[in-house]
Amino acid sequence: MELETRKASLANVSDLVHIRMMAEGGYAEALFEGLDQSVEELIETELTNPNLTAFYKNYWVVQSRDEIAGGLLAFPWNDYENDSHNPLVPEERYSILESFEEFEAPGKYHIAELSVYPEFTRRGIGSILLMLARELAIERNFTELSLMVFAENTGAVSLYKKHGYKEVDRRPADPHPRAFYSGEVLLMTCQA
Repeated sequence: MELETRKASLANVSDLVHIRMMAEGGYAEALFEGLDQSVEELIETELTNPNLTAFYKNYWVVQSRDEIAGGLLAFPWNDYENDSHNPLVPEERYSILESFEEFEAPGKYHIAELSVYPEFTRRGIGSILLMLARELAIERNFTELSLMVFAENTGAVSLYKKHGYKEVDRRPADPHPRAFYSGEVLLMTCQA
């Protein structure tokens, strides 16, 4: 299988919406569902906003022929601190993200989203994206990377450990019927 890793483009936004939804384990749906616009439309407004870290130009994709196989959103942790909430979403809805927002990883290069479409799993794409994140961190003079993962997502946790990530903090996930996972969220870090 021939794979190409490249920066995402505006043409990839619909794939990035799905990559984000997979990576967030139902929390995007919990946050955006039932508002005037669809979940996908609300995510798209964030992906096309150059003032947010979720801007499509901060994403990378792995492509197999003409299909996107997976994607990565990574940036300096400190950039995230300047993000604002989506003005189309009532502020009280953001309470379901408190577990994630309590984590601190200043000075680290942060993997905010890493996801592979189900039909492309077990082909090394997750490892390719993790190695890319490490390269990006080194290019930007970061010595450590961070990421958050649901403890119940044992496949992802195992992959991250294989690449040298270690758990440094753990918080209970805020339960929601749309969430794929419950239990705890882990903050993991590794050396670049």
